Amino acid sequence: MLASYRVIQSCVADEIEAACIEHCRSNRVDITDAAATAEFVTNVARFEHGLLSFCRYHAPIVAGFNEADCTRLNYHMREGSAVCLEGETSEIISCRTGCLIPAGRRWRARHRRKLEDLAVHIPTTVLQRKYAAYLGHDRQVLDVVQPSAVDPDGAVQLRRVIFGFAKAVENAEKPFLPNLVVASLDDISLRMLACFSQEVQTAASKPAAPSQVQIGRVEQYLVAHYAEALTIETLARISGVSGRSVISYFQMKHGCTPQQYLDRVRVQMAHLELRVFSGNSVESVALQCGFPSLGAFEQSYRQQFGIAPGARYTVH
Repeated sequence: MLASYRVIQSCVADEIEAACIEHCRSNRVDITDAAATAEFVTNVARFEHGLLSFCRYHAPIVAGFNEADCTRLNYHMREGSAVCLEGETSEIISCRTGCLIPAGRRWRARHRRKLEDLAVHIPTTVLQRKYAAYLGHDRQVLDVVQPSAVDPDGAVQLRRVIFGFAKAVENAEKPFLPNLVVASLDDISLRMLACFSQEVQTAASKPAAPSQVQIGRVEQYLVAHYAEALTIETLARISGVSGRSVISYFQMKHGCTPQQYLDRVRVQMAHLELRVFSGNSVESVALQCGFPSLGAFEQSYRQQFGIAPGARYTVH
């Protein structure tokens, strides 16, 4: 997983620790019980507003980590793996819902057999900014709990989204990567807050109603900026109300979220591009219209028009 983003492949404990510190946003890593001949592989896809990491080690190992400036959602893919947060007496088993490592917490991971982990890391400043945009007021402290405690079904769905993001990043063509990353990290951050924050869940159930003028601003923005990635901060800034209010009342008015509305606009614009400028390739049109991947464009286009985007049209 994430093989094209390899940062370390080594049997030397000091090299492994140095790579973890450099690439995984921790100021100290303590590797113990490492086998001298076992090879540690770390792949890291690093972006402006977060990163994905995948680690593999085919031997028992224990790793301790100091506080980091990000919130980490960790998925163990092998039995016999566990995480213990400092100050808690019980271990948190990272199963299908994952294990949340809040920013500023010391933690240890124990792998009795083999290590095989995928994790998404979101900087604290990014989560706080999205938290404020979604709720409509600033919060300095993120009160989050473990995935299974608030919304276990949502946590399992988030796992699928994160694994899908890792696969998409690995297979993405470079021109599509910026939009893919911005859209995916925004979606993942909001899902993390919705799954793990009781305040967000409570607020989401009773958002204040925006005015028609405020909703109209968002509609106009989405049409005018359809090729740009959409974030919750943008929704709050354009509308002047909380992101949760925009999302809720968009669904009431249009039967979809602002992101789904944007996807519809993109498909319509791509359809027009292909009809008027028939010499343009399907890939170039998908890129110009802001789709995160060629596959996403083709799927959306088929759903809307029932044919592949490369099919020829008869111009009357």
